[in-house]
Amino acid sequence: MATENQSSYITDLAVLKTKEFKEVKELLVSTGIVADTAETVMKAQTLSEITNALTDQQASSFIDALIANKAPERARAYSKRRVEHTISALYNIKSTIAGWKF
Repeated sequence: MATENQSSYITDLAVLKTKEFKEVKELLVSTGIVADTAETVMKAQTLSEITNALTDQQASSFIDALIANKAPERARAYSKRRVEHTISALYNIKSTIAGWKF
């Protein structure tokens, strides 16, 4: 089983270096850290389930693979829907505050 420090580091790196959870599993298989028949890893729903299934050596290899993996491009702009939702929430807050008496 991976150490607590390794698990924490893997979690942080996975968030930075992958966009989707399935990429984590694909990286483990493509680098040969685990076989594509490793049921525990393939059926895992969380990173903690994966790190609990890895040995110390596998966790070290996975950390190296994550470090070597290029960080994905992330959009820096919000979608129109998200902006409209945020503006709507702001107007609701302003209308609530407008009725307050101090």
